[in-house]
Amino acid sequence: MEELLLQCLCAAVVAYILTFVCRKTAPVLGLMDIPKDGRRMHSEPIPRMGGIAIYLSFVIIMGAFGDFLKVLPFAVGGLVLVVIGVLDDKHGVKPWVKILGQIISGAVLCVFGISARYFSFFGKTLDVGEIAGYILTVIWVVAVTNIFNLIDGLDGLCSGITLIAAIGIVFNVVIAGGDMSTVTVTAVFAAAVLGFLPHNACPAKIFLGDTGAMLCGYMLASLSCMVFYSDSARTLGALTPLLLFGIPVFDTSFAIIRRLASGSGVFCGDKKHVHHRLSKRYGSVIAVVLMHLFSVVLAAASIIINSSLTGEIIGYVIFVCAVIYGVLRFGICKH
Repeated sequence: MEELLLQCLCAAVVAYILTFVCRKTAPVLGLMDIPKDGRRMHSEPIPRMGGIAIYLSFVIIMGAFGDFLKVLPFAVGGLVLVVIGVLDDKHGVKPWVKILGQIISGAVLCVFGISARYFSFFGKTLDVGEIAGYILTVIWVVAVTNIFNLIDGLDGLCSGITLIAAIGIVFNVVIAGGDMSTVTVTAVFAAAVLGFLPHNACPAKIFLGDTGAMLCGYMLASLSCMVFYSDSARTLGALTPLLLFGIPVFDTSFAIIRRLASGSGVFCGDKKHVHHRLSKRYGSVIAVVLMHLFSVVLAAASIIINSSLTGEIIGYVIFVCAVIYGVLRFGICKH
């Protein structure tokens, strides 16, 4: 435990320092987010190299403590998205290029034996088989990577939700008596995000960029595969990630439905996301705080769900009620 705490402390400190370096380096490299359209929430150019700082600190600290083999699948798959993200942040790339990179990153997990194969519901486990598990892994990685990229719309929002979700994964692994190596990887990644967060909190001095937002989504998708859909996690509810990633999942799902219902393109950006609406009503700072608090509640609910069969049933009932409320309050009824 002492070594894990030291790793986390080092990861947070290194991420904080590297983020400061990235802030100073971004203008030289041309990696700046320049507000060129009405969808931007900022008025001045802001560096967007935060993802690089998180990735480097995470990999460096895991390697420095002799855990490089544990982090290798995430380091390789994450590097693919970091490279594509940097190209997108600097020059812009076609959506299909990012999707292809996400598919490759998902395939990397499969090569290392990480897949979404086992799904537990109310104490019963469904084994979908090896091939289907690989296919579902790639689909899961692409979906989660994109929903976290889409939620990155306010200062500290995506990074904060990522931190809360990662901590939620750690607690779920611990209460289930799961693999402690997964706890190490998740905790060190969370610490790296924590070290970045002070620079990203409102008013942000640096953004995650597509690099960081995709990296956050990829890491959470990968870790959730190991924790909730592996052979060693049959006691954990398969729908738990829907709680841990609740806000991004809800927001993206109903953004797609809303755009289809209104006749606009699915990939056509707008300012009707939940964070836009909350920001317009309460201000950006309060909007982020509210979404973070709700994420904490959802993470706590995920732990309750996995504590017992009764907790799982009650938790899912509450989840369905929350979704219904969200649909009525922020979903397709609000064009």
